[in-house]
Amino acid sequence: MSEEYREDEEYINEVNREMLESEKAVYLRVGRCDGIAECISISKDGILLALYKRGDLESYVEGEVEVDRSRKAGWILSIIKTMLHFHNAKILVDDMALRNILIADDLSLKMIDFGQCPLFPMDTDINAVSDHGLTAQADIFHLGCVIYSIVTWKRYECDLFMRGWTRPLLSDLPEVDQLFCGDIIQKCWSAEYTSMEQLYCETHEALEHVIHEIRCCRDGDLDQYESV
Repeated sequence: MSEEYREDEEYINEVNREMLESEKAVYLRVGRCDGIAECISISKDGILLALYKRGDLESYVEGEVEVDRSRKAGWILSIIKTMLHFHNAKILVDDMALRNILIADDLSLKMIDFGQCPLFPMDTDINAVSDHGLTAQADIFHLGCVIYSIVTWKRYECDLFMRGWTRPLLSDLPEVDQLFCGDIIQKCWSAEYTSMEQLYCETHEALEHVIHEIRCCRDGDLDQYESV
């Protein structure tokens, strides 16, 4: 084994150790949250999470029959509210994508993979801080891509990190005018929301009629979709 290989291996191991410690810190900071994968235990060796046999949302979208609008509305609200929980805890989410969202047996969504999430002091204005380009606005932009993916039932990603944190023109993004939640997606992409809280409040109000449909058709059990 060459010296160069050993150095590369040790560097990768060190990065993995740092990401593990960061993920531990995230779980300790956010506490229990229904929109996050259940953390069973944390030890010096790792993190034990609950098993979600349905897999991740990316695979589900690619391999399963498209869910109805009520389910989509519940998922969208759940993810936004979970992201609001992160921002209230002064944490930015570095890698917001379908592959990092698991599906529980009751079809509720559970976010995972927080090893690269920056944590800030609790007195931080999360809407004003930047971590090497990652901001609350970047989180909202990436969340717009997730919402678009759920609405259209096909994976779509536009990673601002790969673009040097430069936001693309709306004309370079998919058309959303005729889509369910199209206005919300466009506002995520065009930086019209000033905070995750504003996004959640507006989305909740916009989907009120869909929420009512869920309550009427599913015995009022909105909790599995919305509570975090």
